Amino acid sequence: MRRMLVALFGWTSLLPGLLVAENLLGIGQSSTTYVAGRSDGAVFRSGAGGTNFTVQTTSGTGALHGVAHLNGIYAAVGAGGRIVRSSNGGLDWSDETSNVTVDLYDVVAQGVHLIAVGADGTTLRRTSTVAVWDTTTSEGSDVLHSVAAAGNITIAVGDAGTVLRSTDQGLTWTRQQLSGAPDLRGVIGRFQSGTFVAVGLNGVILRSTDWGISWSPVESPTTLDLFGVAQDPNRFVAVGRNGTVLRSSSTGATGTWFEVGTPVDVPLHDVMHDGLRFFAVGDAEVVLRSTDGTTWIQVAIEATTWTDMKRLYRGAAPQRD
Repeated sequence: MRRMLVALFGWTSLLPGLLVAENLLGIGQSSTTYVAGRSDGAVFRSGAGGTNFTVQTTSGTGALHGVAHLNGIYAAVGAGGRIVRSSNGGLDWSDETSNVTVDLYDVVAQGVHLIAVGADGTTLRRTSTVAVWDTTTSEGSDVLHSVAAAGNITIAVGDAGTVLRSTDQGLTWTRQQLSGAPDLRGVIGRFQSGTFVAVGLNGVILRSTDWGISWSPVESPTTLDLFGVAQDPNRFVAVGRNGTVLRSSSTGATGTWFEVGTPVDVPLHDVMHDGLRFFAVGDAEVVLRSTDGTTWIQVAIEATTWTDMKRLYRGAAPQRD
């Protein structure tokens, strides 16, 4: 009965993790608008400061893995080289041509460019004013899962411990040599100190304090896979399998990491910080919010159409391993 009432009247679910099934794979934000890419090719959008989210359709169904914002434009990248953009705060979306057919997994804004990465070592970029994505010069063919920027430095990470570094906003890349590192899934950079942190499978955490040139392992409190990492001025936060959330005691070179509790046990695929709060997204359309990286609450999901409600009776889509 509760599900039928939600379907008919568009009431907000108080138990979103139990009622919805699509997976949220990446999240981006500008001002009070938040956009998360979904496994069915739609997006979740909140125009109210991340207090609740509703579904916005796009022109396709390929999964959207990464979201970024630059100068009034949201860009989301995903399966089969799919790129969509919105210039009205995530309400309406149109296709852009990527000229690639491989899966794209992340996108970041840096300077006047959007930079995307994906399978086969693919790196793309476009300016904020010209809707043309150009393939840039990369090294290797390993899957690139995440990209981050700090100052003039861009770092992309991926399978087999791949770390690529760019000093020209993603135009050219140099491989940084790492030995014995597992697949890396997330990376974040800190402009104030030149510190980058990368996370990956088996709970691996790597840290660089020289703008991504050299990397060293950090003791991790988990062996579960980690998929995303973010930072605020005082700490780093990483998220991963089974609702795992880790946080560091500081953002410096000597900070230790510990695990914190969350109200969910589904994989969390991405995390971001908006200047005030952390947001993490994951399977079953889970959105979590925290002001300190330690205490997390689940954000309400608003279902407004019968199409939304039909998702309640489907099994969760497979996650990206």
